[in-house]
Amino acid sequence: MLVIIVVIVAFLCQAAAAWVALRIASRFRPGWGWLLLAVAMVLMVVRSLSVLAEISLGLPQDLISESVGLLISLASLAGVLLIEPVLRGAYRYQTFMELETHRLSGLLQALPGVVYQCRNDPQWTMEYISNGCRELTGYAPEDLIGNRRIAYAELIVPEDREKVWQEVQKAVRERRPYRLVYRIRTASNDVKWVWEQGSAVYDEESEVAFLIGYISDVTAWRQIEEEFEHARQDWHSEKEAWRRTEKRLLNEVWELQERQNEAIAYEIHDGFIQQATGALMSLETYRHLRNTAPQEAESFLDRAMHLIRNAIAEARRLIRGLRPDLLEEGGLIPALESFFQEIRTRHHVEIDFHNQTQFVRLAAPVETHIFRIVQEAVLNAVRHSGSPRVAVSLRQEDSTLEIEVRDWGSGFDVERIPAGHYGIHSIRDRAKLLGGWAEITSQRQQGTTVRVTIPLDVLPTNGIDLNPYTGNPLVPTPSSNG
Repeated sequence: MLVIIVVIVAFLCQAAAAWVALRIASRFRPGWGWLLLAVAMVLMVVRSLSVLAEISLGLPQDLISESVGLLISLASLAGVLLIEPVLRGAYRYQTFMELETHRLSGLLQALPGVVYQCRNDPQWTMEYISNGCRELTGYAPEDLIGNRRIAYAELIVPEDREKVWQEVQKAVRERRPYRLVYRIRTASNDVKWVWEQGSAVYDEESEVAFLIGYISDVTAWRQIEEEFEHARQDWHSEKEAWRRTEKRLLNEVWELQERQNEAIAYEIHDGFIQQATGALMSLETYRHLRNTAPQEAESFLDRAMHLIRNAIAEARRLIRGLRPDLLEEGGLIPALESFFQEIRTRHHVEIDFHNQTQFVRLAAPVETHIFRIVQEAVLNAVRHSGSPRVAVSLRQEDSTLEIEVRDWGSGFDVERIPAGHYGIHSIRDRAKLLGGWAEITSQRQQGTTVRVTIPLDVLPTNGIDLNPYTGNPLVPTPSSNG
């Protein structure tokens, strides 16, 4: 009876151990050992059933051997029951690690660059490189791993290889991360700029085990940076050019002012000063003769009064010449017509004026400069050429104003401007200030022609009358013939 109990208990332990071993083998997949253990337990169950069958047939059984079998069965059951929670925890940890590894692998593959692990050798031999390698380099990861097809160092352009090696080795010696920007040549022979950041991993002996890092394509950013640098350099160049232009214009304005002062001094000396000096001399003669020769003294007084009136008239003329009232009130064309009439009256020179412009008004400074250009060209012709006639024409073609002043006098050498021709330099300077240019031609005994071209589309307007540069003014100026 005791043998039967021992065999039945052993049978139950063996069946339980076989069930637990099969569950461990099927759920946790710890290896073939557990499956073999389950099979062994099943065989022991079969043996126990055969022993029970023999007992039922009256065959005698050895109690000691069956007791040993019971102990083995109990030990097997206890072992699998104790190991099963450990294996369950290990299985859960393994499952978690597999999920994390899969998630990390997916994250690495989704990155727009390359994650790598490589040896610290001159070839940068890759031990692992993510799939972003295809897009970045044009090579598959397996082409670079172990330098199977090409070493990563061969992708770096020759001019950058030594710099990359030196900077990485310096960072490794100083045990700090490295950051690099360099160029690589892809499988399609394109050059790309890449940014790399990485660091060394050290073993127990503080030796470099391998390098890990990340590489991304920064070609677009590099191009933007280069374009920005070019734009910055262009801006500095333009700024310097504007500074030089400003300095040049200031010098030209200063020179123009000096020449204008000389011209005014010339006008005052030959006009007002002569009249005032003559009046002063007549008054001094009157003072000496008024007691001894009253009648003769009166004639000198009358002459002094006449000279003073002429001096006042000359002074007024000079003032009007600086900024004629008619120029401010009526505009350029009426002011020129008034000036030409004054020339006809004072110098008895015929002025032929042809106006073919469409604008009504220009900005005040522009009108003043154009008036001065014509005024100085005409006065030079009247004073120095000896020509009885001067032709003046203003012609507007689209957004360009053409000025021409011509005489048929003595002429001169343009390369050697005679003394007193202050207006020649002034004409050129004023044309430059307006963004235009002046051309002066002259031949001995053939006369002189002054041509000035002024672009109206870059000049300011007074903002009231019209846009004078489109050729469609509100009120066109009628052509005038002097």
